[in-house]
Amino acid sequence: MTWLYLLAAAALCLAPLGAGLPPAPAIGPVIAALAETTDVPNLVSGVILHTRLYDTIAEVVVFTLASIGVRFLLAGEPTKTSIRAIDDAPSVVLCQLGATIAALIGVELALRGHLSPGGGFAAGVAGGTAIGLVLISGSARLSEQLYRRYRADLWEKAAVVAFVLLSALALEGIPLPGGAFGSLASGGWIPLLNLLVALKVTLGSWAMVQQFVRHRGLL
Repeated sequence: MTWLYLLAAAALCLAPLGAGLPPAPAIGPVIAALAETTDVPNLVSGVILHTRLYDTIAEVVVFTLASIGVRFLLAGEPTKTSIRAIDDAPSVVLCQLGATIAALIGVELALRGHLSPGGGFAAGVAGGTAIGLVLISGSARLSEQLYRRYRADLWEKAAVVAFVLLSALALEGIPLPGGAFGSLASGGWIPLLNLLVALKVTLGSWAMVQQFVRHRGLL
């Protein structure tokens, strides 16, 4: 009987696969409608920061909770007295060069992510990569000093609060004057939201990586 139950369950699960798929709608009008609604050429940013902004707010909050969780997780661990990093000169130069390129890419994606492939999350990943490369190339102490001096944790919290407030204004339908379609100022609230997401993801990545370096070391 067990085999009969298994065969019946398999037939029930596989039966829908034999049915034909409905015809796909024409994608051209959908793309045109999205571009007209969001006023940006990059439809990915338009969908993320316009048509599904509620979900994006939740993603930002989840990332913030992850950063707070890392702080709580490592708060009770002792700090490393010595942090070993890469000491090979060519590797250090390559890491610093890669960090510079990643930082420039992050700025480009944050400023023009609504016009071309990119956006706030991609810019934040590029910024976090740049910071990680700087840390492993021997600048962990300097990075921590800069993090404390310029209160990067407060800037991160401010970016989250500003993102939520601007998102509320955008969801209320309050228009923001913008430029012509395809210009840097087009897209209404989308460019500002991109910048805030990029700032929050970069600083949040910096905070988490800094905590791991402080308590777990590098190498």
